[in-house]
Amino acid sequence: MSVNDREQLLERLRQAGQGPGELEHAAMEGRLPTLAVELALGGERRHSLTHVARAAQLSPDFVRAMMQAGGRPNPAPRERPFTDEDIELARLVRRFLDAGLPRAGLLEVSRVLSQGMSHAADAVRRLAGEALLEPGDSEYTVGLRYARAADELAPLAGQLMDLHFRAHLRDGIRRELVTEAERKAGRLAGTREVAVAFADLVDYTRLGERLPADELGSIAGRLHELSAAAVRQPARLVKTIGDAAMFVSPDTDQLLSTVLELVREIDAQGERFPSVRVGIAHGPATTRSGDWFGAPVNVASRVTDLAKPGRILATEAVVEQAPEHAWRRKRRRGLKGVDGRVRLFALEAPETTPSESKRPGRRGGGAISVLRSTFDEAADSGGSAEEHGTSDDER
Repeated sequence: MSVNDREQLLERLRQAGQGPGELEHAAMEGRLPTLAVELALGGERRHSLTHVARAAQLSPDFVRAMMQAGGRPNPAPRERPFTDEDIELARLVRRFLDAGLPRAGLLEVSRVLSQGMSHAADAVRRLAGEALLEPGDSEYTVGLRYARAADELAPLAGQLMDLHFRAHLRDGIRRELVTEAERKAGRLAGTREVAVAFADLVDYTRLGERLPADELGSIAGRLHELSAAAVRQPARLVKTIGDAAMFVSPDTDQLLSTVLELVREIDAQGERFPSVRVGIAHGPATTRSGDWFGAPVNVASRVTDLAKPGRILATEAVVEQAPEHAWRRKRRRGLKGVDGRVRLFALEAPETTPSESKRPGRRGGGAISVLRSTFDEAADSGGSAEEHGTSDDER
């Protein structure tokens, strides 16, 4: 450790307005390095909730609800967990309210932004942390280096997120034009006819029992990367949650192209990467806060549970929307939470040359192993699951 680094860090904190008492308290808690980074990011905590509310001319109850919706503290009386930037945020919200936007809608937007920004902040923190950390660094050296990086990079990160947000907003407006019926009603319709797909990594939970957490996280990260790259617009990647990805599209053909590409790319990762199974449904669904709800969402999730590794299963409504694809009719199945039995169809992937199949023992675009394919064909011919050594998951 360099004594000079510690002194430089302390001098930086003094110049940021930290007095002897505050520095001593931070030193006792081992927070000197992190305090420097917090201050570089505008994080000096000195305002109560009441102060923030008065500065923005908002009610304390609304400010509390807004902060909680954004994942911020719910302070006790006389506690001061908020910064100057929190006052700036509250004043911006005040301007949105003055422009006529409803309070409930702003709280919903705060919740959605909080989730996305929390993930983005964690990704940026890990990226910068790993890039700037060097073997043998002292805590003071790390704190000083991170604080200087925050000075230089924080404004760029804000610009980066702003550009991403504006691009997504443009795409959303282009994709969802206001219809004549919506103009007459004076409000946007919440329900759309869409195709919904879930892609689920097989045996991911079991992998969690055998692999280190960081390697398991890498698999989940790779799934997100491959899912995003596979998207064929107007299909959209709605979200990934650990071992699963959700897609939605008003164009069924483009959704099918998306999941076929995803299956191919996951197959190309090799034997150490889990296989994927996909379920698709079609029907009226409602979008809310960036997520989707409705019968096709539930049905697609249940259909995914029935698919074998490397297979894409779909309901009859999907086949009706895309009859030109190669479909193989399956038996009717009962789905949990769905009335009646549902006819399912397997999507046949285009054949590839042997050199294109990168995972040993795969066929049909690398979608499924020969062994599993043999089991499936035997099941389709009427044999029992017990006779062929398979579970009754796709017969």
